Amino acid sequence: MKSVHFCLPVLALLLVFPLALGGCSVLSGGKGVLQQQETRPDSGTESSDQQAEQIWQRFATLAATAEVMSGPFRISANLRYTDPNGESGRVSALLWGNGSSDTPYPLRLDLTAGVGTVISKIREDSTSLLAYTPSENTAYIQEGARRNLASLGVPVPMTLGELTLLLSGRAGQLFLPAGAQAIALPPYHGLTAESVSFALPSAQLPGILELSSLGIPVSWKEAREKGWVMVMEPSEANPLQPRRLKISHPSGYSAIIVVNDISRVSPPYNAAQMTLVLPPGTKQEALQDEADSVNRPS
Repeated sequence: MKSVHFCLPVLALLLVFPLALGGCSVLSGGKGVLQQQETRPDSGTESSDQQAEQIWQRFATLAATAEVMSGPFRISANLRYTDPNGESGRVSALLWGNGSSDTPYPLRLDLTAGVGTVISKIREDSTSLLAYTPSENTAYIQEGARRNLASLGVPVPMTLGELTLLLSGRAGQLFLPAGAQAIALPPYHGLTAESVSFALPSAQLPGILELSSLGIPVSWKEAREKGWVMVMEPSEANPLQPRRLKISHPSGYSAIIVVNDISRVSPPYNAAQMTLVLPPGTKQEALQDEADSVNRPS
């Protein structure tokens, strides 16, 4: 596996902010480990299968019945991060869009530090991601299905659209494979009285999903050695809407996202509010797949 590269100037910029803002900064820009475990345990009795299937069906039921946020919305959150050198910082995030039941796109995200200093302005649609760094007057562009926030140096191993689905209570849309309610019980392992893990290679966010005995997502990880791990702490109002995410990578990158507020907005955002206009003379650079390679199986 290629090493993790958070090498964009945005990262360097963010690591400067702890000095400039008194410790506050912003990130700038093989075979799966469960290959041997993706079948049901050799000792898997009918009772074990029944327990796992009950948990899986509880999750599917929650996904089908839980209230989800659709229409115009705004999410505010704090992001605390650490890099392999021990440098840490904190940024504020404001995410908004006019999401429908079919798609969250387009989306806008602003990252700020200190007293409102804008670190990065990000826009994502169904085909591309655009991130503008004001201090460098540079725009970074990534296109295709393999785009994700980690390629910008933000330790979040998913697209902005996937993060929106997760934070807005649409875990079913993110983790349930197409037709999941009708297919056989997915491969599972680690069945205990508290939880069980399912291998979901065909989900929108593929990987290993751990569900509690109540069918609530508690963690997700990549099905590869030295991959990303994400622990989800559900909100009291909606078990599929996490209020806190703890994300880590074996290389030493980590992040904690704490959701401060999720609001419905009226009227809808207009075209100007959903557009990211680049100032004259902005430099443009295409993001390479190298940084992305740690997040998506090749």
